[in-house]
Amino acid sequence: MEFPERISAKITKAIAAELEDLSEEKLAEIDYGIAAFIANSYKMVLIFILAFLLNIFQYFLIAIISFGALRTFASGVHAKREWTCLPVSTSIFLGITYLGITFDLNIHIINLVFILCFAAILKYAPADTEERPIVSRKLRKKLKILSVITILVLYAIAMYSLGTKASSIITFAVLVESILILPVTYKLAGSMYGTGLKISNKREVIK
Repeated sequence: MEFPERISAKITKAIAAELEDLSEEKLAEIDYGIAAFIANSYKMVLIFILAFLLNIFQYFLIAIISFGALRTFASGVHAKREWTCLPVSTSIFLGITYLGITFDLNIHIINLVFILCFAAILKYAPADTEERPIVSRKLRKKLKILSVITILVLYAIAMYSLGTKASSIITFAVLVESILILPVTYKLAGSMYGTGLKISNKREVIK
């Protein structure tokens, strides 16, 4: 269990002790949210500083908000070690930013990308990990719905800002996050896909 999961588990356990009427599904939501926040907070500070020094902060902000909004609900493959997480995250965010700055995507490409990504979100989101499995079916359904809403909102913003760098950055952010939830990406990264769903199915069989 990595550092964010260890801390979130302790905090969730303390919350459960204080609020005994919370359901298992609600505790799972709390644990998931705390782990996601801890995992992203400390490294974001360092990446923000780097973006500022590279003089791309305003574009970087669009990239991280777009990517982060969808990833919060859709999740996806993670670096298997904490020490590799920062360089991988930096490469992803700066890559999205520079791709959006460099390539002006037209409406046809944007529409195609969002159609493919929407299909991926419908089929594979939320994509959990071995370290942070999403066992609760109720939580999985909620996260899928929120993922769908988020990608639709991002599409609307991309269309509204069509012809600007922001539109291209949003599109690349959605594309990268959608790739990170694919089973083939998990396989290439040496991670197990659908851990929480498998655990949930085993529980149903036992019942």
